[in-house]
Amino acid sequence: MNTNKMKIAFILSNGVLVISNGVRSQALTWKKGLEQLGHDVYLIDMWQKNDWSNFDILHFYGFSIYMRDFINGVSKINPNIVISPIIDPNYSTLRLKLYSYFGIKKLNLTNPYHGLRSIKSKVKIILVRSNFEKEYLVKGFGFKREVCEVVPLSFNIPTHEKSRKKESFCLHISLLTDERKNVKRLIQAAIKYKFKLILGGKLRNEKEVKLLNSWIGDNKNIEYRGYLSNEEMIGLYSAAKVFALPSTNEGVGIVALEAAAMNCDIVLTNLGGPKEYYNGMAKLIKPQSIDQIGRAIRYFLDGNSCQPELGSHIRSNYCLQSVSKQLVNAYRLINNNP
Repeated sequence: MNTNKMKIAFILSNGVLVISNGVRSQALTWKKGLEQLGHDVYLIDMWQKNDWSNFDILHFYGFSIYMRDFINGVSKINPNIVISPIIDPNYSTLRLKLYSYFGIKKLNLTNPYHGLRSIKSKVKIILVRSNFEKEYLVKGFGFKREVCEVVPLSFNIPTHEKSRKKESFCLHISLLTDERKNVKRLIQAAIKYKFKLILGGKLRNEKEVKLLNSWIGDNKNIEYRGYLSNEEMIGLYSAAKVFALPSTNEGVGIVALEAAAMNCDIVLTNLGGPKEYYNGMAKLIKPQSIDQIGRAIRYFLDGNSCQPELGSHIRSNYCLQSVSKQLVNAYRLINNNP
């Protein structure tokens, strides 16, 4: 493998339905960072003829049965395979282990989890976003610890150390009616604890519009701003005192990372890997508890803060340049994993 400038193929394992897709977003952000360091990154179009042997790295994002079949074939041409499976913790490791074992090749019985387990011998490096996700891969799929490398995600917005004076409201941005985002409980907390809540994000159809409106009702302290442009998001990050991400499962939660980099205080789910990014400076809550959500948000709105220390920590450790260097170092571990 080239130890200087690298030629890297990025391959999506699944189709993308919405532009805000997290897998797509991660790949494009890392492409930008690698190119800034002087490497060549190619977004693979399967309609084109690709010389697979000509790449230093074949980097797969996500996982699927299709990916299993493709890796089994392409590994004979180029063994330098890296995977970012991007698994959010929506199953226990025991349940995941059972799913990943359920498959009989001769009977064509399989599922994506079994597919990922079946190609683990073909993978040189598997990239995970947190130590929590690493344990998930080791215990759930049987990957060796030495091939699982933690490379965190980066925020991808322009930041500055000083923000304008913060306003007394809580911000949340997501696919708002997805059950795992837990927005209904967040709204209930805003109603019970009487704080201003601004919501942003995509509603995909009229059914979702009606559902969100039914949660908000006639409560004037809750405002839906619609789908936000980058400029609108940055403006809200700059203004908000608190950003809340009370998800029932979450891989990282880039929006919370961006908000922290813009000097918002963070109320965060205590489940999964996101808390690893905040060095003990986020208020952790049980996502099933409306009272914990409400009290944590009020804690910050009532004058307490982990800023500016939190913002400085995020900007120092999770800027794109820092994370891209870690990614390059992970690629170069391939020489140690023949």
